[in-house]
Amino acid sequence: MKDYLTVSEIGKLFGLGVQTLHYYDTIDLFKPAVRDSRTGYRKYKFDQVYQLASIRYLRKMGYSLDDVRKFLNSRNSLDTIGLLKERSQILHKQWEVLMQIDSAIQRKIQYIEHKCATLDLDSIEVRWFPERRYISIGSEDHLYTEDSFYFYPTIAFYEGNLKYFGAYFDVSMDGLSADSNGIDLQATSVIPSGNYLVGYHKGPYEKVEERFSQMQEAYSALHLSGLVINFNIIDQFVEQNSSNYITEIQMKISDV
Repeated sequence: MKDYLTVSEIGKLFGLGVQTLHYYDTIDLFKPAVRDSRTGYRKYKFDQVYQLASIRYLRKMGYSLDDVRKFLNSRNSLDTIGLLKERSQILHKQWEVLMQIDSAIQRKIQYIEHKCATLDLDSIEVRWFPERRYISIGSEDHLYTEDSFYFYPTIAFYEGNLKYFGAYFDVSMDGLSADSNGIDLQATSVIPSGNYLVGYHKGPYEKVEERFSQMQEAYSALHLSGLVINFNIIDQFVEQNSSNYITEIQMKISDV
């Protein structure tokens, strides 16, 4: 085995580019044992592979370069075990977040595919719904800072001059399993049960109220309560062109 390795040779051993090793040198993380004063060529002692292996190990576990430096400068078996336990906890938390995101992705796919499979944009019908729960978000001022806005289908409520938003997780009525994991049901809000006039709007949200008026005029004999709920099916997260947005409109029919 050679006593010294060039930058290219040690980089090839670890699958690292020359520029990465040069950068490690400039930040004093991993320096060559020898540097030719005339040519500037770097040479590493063979036993330096163990230090570089430790760096690669820590980087693969997600440590930043600053954390790698601290780790390398304070290594002993007890400290190392403690740091690894701490890292394991961090990775578990990251895994939980990633699984929540994946769950949101799968839920979004299922919701869109199920809705679109039976979608008839021209249909208007009366449909009865039981109570359904949603996470209340409030006004549009709060919409984009709420995680639930990104994790669940969005619903928009129109009631008189009021407009407010929610995140719809109780999708059992839409042929999907409800996802209430991690949700405090006592803190959620309820969409009242009853008969609803159901129709659809295709196009930008700014024109959805025109569709409200068309439905109200076409079914003026019904006693509509004034509560209108929009369920976003195709929205800005999956479609760039707002003219292709699809919204399900549910207009509450009064019980009297």
